[in-house]
This record gives sequence, C-alpha cells and structure tokens, in this order.
Amino acid sequence: MSDQLEAVRNGPTFSQEIDRHEWSQIGCERYVRDYINPLKPVIITGALDQWPARDKWTFEFFKEQYGDLDLEIDGRKLSMARLIDEVVASTPESPAPYLRNHLVTKLPAALQADIAPMASCTRPNWLEHPLMSARAPMTYTELYIGGKGAKFPVLHYDGLHTHAFLMQIQGVKEYIGFAPDQTPYLYVRGNAEQENDAQAREQPNISEIVDIENWDTNRFSLFGKAKGIRFTLHPGETLFMPSGWWHTARILTPSITVSINGVNAANWYDFSKDFSRYYMAGRKLPIWAVNAYLLFVGKWLDLVAAV
Repeated sequence: MSDQLEAVRNGPTFSQEIDRHEWSQIGCERYVRDYINPLKPVIITGALDQWPARDKWTFEFFKEQYGDLDLEIDGRKLSMARLIDEVVASTPESPAPYLRNHLVTKLPAALQADIAPMASCTRPNWLEHPLMSARAPMTYTELYIGGKGAKFPVLHYDGLHTHAFLMQIQGVKEYIGFAPDQTPYLYVRGNAEQENDAQAREQPNISEIVDIENWDTNRFSLFGKAKGIRFTLHPGETLFMPSGWWHTARILTPSITVSINGVNAANWYDFSKDFSRYYMAGRKLPIWAVNAYLLFVGKWLDLVAAV
C-alpha cells in the first residue's frame, strides 16, 4: 500500500530516451522495419531540408506577408499579425492563444507550396492512395503556431488510430508520450462509467486527465503508475508518433509545427476497425460492405508494397 501511495504522490515516471536518426543515413527500409512496423516513436532529422518553409517560415514572415489573414482560436477571432505579437510575448503565466489543427488547405496556395512535397518519412501513407482518397481526402495536413507556455489541451492518441508525423519548423516543443499498454492508467473517455454519454463514446482516444503536471490524485490515482517518455523536438526534426500512442505537448519557445496523419500496414487493422465504428456510424452504406472494402484495400496495398 505504501508503494502505491508513493506512486500517486510522485506521479508517472518518464524516460528521456528516444532514438534520433538522420534521414539520409537511416533510409526508408530500415525506418519502416525498426520504427513504423513495431510502432516505435523516433525523431528524424534532415527530412524537411527540401522545404522552402524551413528557411522562410519565421514569425516576421507570417506577420509581414500574411498579417491580415483571419484566424479563429477557441472562439476568438484575430489576425495573423495579432497572433504573432501575442505568441512572441507569451509566457507560461500568460500563454498566447495556441493555433492548432489549422488545416493547411485553408492557407494561401503559396504557403501550401512551401511545405511540398511532403516529407518522405511520412510515407508510405495509404490514405493518399486513390482507393482511399477518391471521394474525399483522408489525410489532414495541419498548422500549429504557439508561444512559450502554451499546451495542447488534451492527452490523446490520433483519431482512427492514425499515425502522427509532427514536423518542427521553428522553436522547441516538449512532448510526452505513453505506449498503448499504459492505457489502463490513463482514464479514457467512453469507459463503462460513461456508457450513457454519447460524446464520450465517440472520443475513445481522449484521456480525462487534462493537466499532466497538476492532476487530481484522488480521481486519477492509477495515473501515478503510468510510465512514459518525455523529450524535446527541435527545428528541422520530425517526430513519428505511432498509432495508438497517447501524447500531448507544451511549447518551450515560440513554435511553428506542421503535422500530417498517416496509415500503412502497421496500423491498417486498427484504423479499419475505427473507421467502420466511428467514421461510418450513421451513414447509409452497410458496415459489412465497408469492412469488406477495407479488407480488400489493405490486402491490395500490402501486395503492391511487397512487389
């Protein structure tokens, strides 16, 4: 009992160990074998060097060239210039608004061109194949701009069990991650106690624990037993956060990040289950037909990849 109480008092334990590799040295085959397929987080350097955004996307650039761009963050409307001013002045005690999950497709075409082509370390990405994207895009490239002290609002894994690729352009972020086997300690929304809460059932990838640093030790006592990783992401680096890995982040210095979701052989099974259960819920197409189609697509793309 005393050990359990000590765990609650001390909170989760974190390792700072995460592999880092230069993209030109690790290569695609080893990357897929050692990290993608076993669902192991890794940081890749050098994969963004071809992007114009690497040199161009500064805070001054956004303010001067796109200062009039209209944004909305948590219900507040402001211009890009106003956001940049607040981001630069942000402090942990008074953090600036955090622009997050902002679709790149909503940005001017010139900005979209600055992050093309997509980094090779985000592929293979089966969501980009016409068998998945013919009717509507399934990949979401998103922009994040925030200042010192801002935090992502939830501990989560990416919806539909997609992989997350987080590409750092400016600034430094601290990430916290928990492997899927730590789920019993993370108080997932949509558990048995919430079976009558429809919204909770639709968000099984979100933890009830909002503040990792100041959590309710009475309500979330098991969280003290969790074991995770804690590390920083720097400009020019790409973080591969695998399917099902819980994660959140806080900003250490004014930051610009781009992310994209992905699916391949490593997470196709879990993606297919979530896609049928959540994405297709309430639609006219029979679930059995969706499952059959996804089974066909998975086998076909796996076969093509092996050729």
